[in-house]
Amino acid sequence: MKKNITILLLSIISVMFAVSSCKDHKAESNRKVKEGIQKIYQSEYTEALVLFDEAIKHDKNNAEAYYFRGNAFMNLKDYNTAIENYTQAIVIKQDYAEAYYNRGLVKSYMGERNFACEDFLKAESLGKQNIEDLTKWCK
Repeated sequence: MKKNITILLLSIISVMFAVSSCKDHKAESNRKVKEGIQKIYQSEYTEALVLFDEAIKHDKNNAEAYYFRGNAFMNLKDYNTAIENYTQAIVIKQDYAEAYYNRGLVKSYMGERNFACEDFLKAESLGKQNIEDLTKWCK
């Protein structure tokens, strides 16, 4: 009986530790994203990528980390990797209008107008404002 209670208590403590640890990881991930955004504003894209990679290590479901990592890759003109990151952000957060919009921009830079239109229209349907100049050619 004592052994069962001990096992139960250890299990409860383990679960509580895991839950609190998860919150710490998300907070650290969000902190790294904020630092990475500052690096993008300073045009330090490679440094920003390091921070976004760290953010993703702390929380693989941080859509913003993938989105902003996509922005850094877009600024470095690594368009295929930017698209991969925007796509991952969308997988995590299906209603991420900005990720659809930016993925559309990258596709348009690559000359993939039809695919760009799909993303622009989706972004517009999700509430992205002021993109009528892009979507009017898609309809």
